[in-house]
Amino acid sequence: MGWNEALRKQLFPAQVAPFSQSPIGNGGDGISLAVERLGAALDDGGDSAGLWMPCSIRKNADGSQSVWPHILLDRAKPGLIAVGPNGRRFVNEADSYHDFCSGMIRAGLSKAWLIVDSRFIAKYGLGLALPGGRGVARLVRQSYLIRSGDLGALAHRIGIDAEGLQTSVAANNRFATLGRDDDFGRGGSTMNRFNGDAAVSPNPCLAPIAAAPFYAVKVVPVELAGSAGLRIDEDGRVLDQSGSLIPGLYACGNDASSIFRGTYPGPGTTIGPAMVFAWRAARAASAGARRATRDLPR
Repeated sequence: MGWNEALRKQLFPAQVAPFSQSPIGNGGDGISLAVERLGAALDDGGDSAGLWMPCSIRKNADGSQSVWPHILLDRAKPGLIAVGPNGRRFVNEADSYHDFCSGMIRAGLSKAWLIVDSRFIAKYGLGLALPGGRGVARLVRQSYLIRSGDLGALAHRIGIDAEGLQTSVAANNRFATLGRDDDFGRGGSTMNRFNGDAAVSPNPCLAPIAAAPFYAVKVVPVELAGSAGLRIDEDGRVLDQSGSLIPGLYACGNDASSIFRGTYPGPGTTIGPAMVFAWRAARAASAGARRATRDLPR
């Protein structure tokens, strides 16, 4: 799908940010041409038309943007929560990036804030602030990170409900003592715990948020790959809207609809099927070419 505005508007939720993590040259031209000129069927991707990544954005002095994908360096670490405009949590922050953003979309959120304290940022960093807290002062000056001495003031600065934020932090601190997240189960899965901090117990994904100053960074859901795409058969042959094959047309990768139907089982969800269906499509095309050659007049 990439940067194709028409396809994005047709298929993506309104909450998804209006840009892509794919190269700027990825305009979805293959999908558009196949649909518009050859009548190819466009599959909506099932559960989700795309795979999403929470990203924070810094506006640079030259007008460009630096986009940071929050994959695993901070979200799963103990002492972080994500909140919406009401100051309340909406998801297990330690889940996969796609599931995190799916939680945003279900909650109707086009933006959220990651909230941490000074101990967290000194140890793990936050977004463009690297582990060890490198770059924090500069990023605060650039308004990428928002910093305040108390939670109420921080909420005011980022424009969210202060009472909701304070309630959410208090609940997090209670969960950290108990070692379990009674609201969203943070730290309850193997993946959560692997991406947490094994040195923290009883739950490697939970720690108090209590040491001022406090920090916030805004994240938005960004498309990293498409699940929607051209409808294909088991050999990557593109189908039309009646389910018939379009002769000579094949698709794989992000031009083809995902076999995982909009879910994200793990890393390789896009690359694995792209390799498999490219191989199958090449075999099918080669077999078709051999048949056509045999049928030529002698």
